[in-house]
Amino acid sequence: MTPVTEAVDRVTAVNAALATVIDPELDRPITDLGFVRAVSVGADGSVEARLRLPTYFCAPNFAWLMVEDARRSLAGLAWAGECRVILEDHFASDEINEGVGCGKAFAEAFPGLADPDRMEELRAVFLRKGHLAAQARLGRRLLERGWTLRQLADAVLADLPERLTVTLRKRRSLLGLPAHPDAPLFADEQGHAVPTVALERHLRRGRTAGVGIEANTQVCEGLLATRYGAAEGHRKEEAS
Repeated sequence: MTPVTEAVDRVTAVNAALATVIDPELDRPITDLGFVRAVSVGADGSVEARLRLPTYFCAPNFAWLMVEDARRSLAGLAWAGECRVILEDHFASDEINEGVGCGKAFAEAFPGLADPDRMEELRAVFLRKGHLAAQARLGRRLLERGWTLRQLADAVLADLPERLTVTLRKRRSLLGLPAHPDAPLFADEQGHAVPTVALERHLRRGRTAGVGIEANTQVCEGLLATRYGAAEGHRKEEAS
């Protein structure tokens, strides 16, 4: 492998790692949302990613979660040396960048603004919403194809191709819920199968969650485009 090929492969690996980072409110990868402005990989294996958000006043707790998750993902690359994630153009950039870079908790960087245990619960709340919305989308597709509610309630993940359940499995893994082939296709917050009598209401709640997520996503995408312009929507990549 030539140095150039290796550098390109490492940039690809960095982008793949960042693609696992989810905006907690919008339930989409930060790479899809255009929140990754640039990435670079040094000859010594050091990695830097620069993030930007739709507005200057995006909630600092959400921003913190994304920066922290991005840094963890990059640090998980076997070859990576020093990993830096820099949030740009945000009113709390300095506090977030320093806090995450030093391994602090959100409550340490922003004393008085959050309970030390609240951040993980906040993450879980939005992951559960995303999991519920994903089930509603899948349920609608299957009902349109002629499945009955009874069939949906009895189904397990293995009953469908993996490409149709990838989002469900990812969210369940993050929530610590069963994601093995025999796990129920439609599950509640504890990972238990949703019975037939409760499934219609379960899917309706998921549709409501999905509408809210989609509306917020459209607003954020519009704000990001207004703030940085369409030409800035493409991520810049470097290998040095």
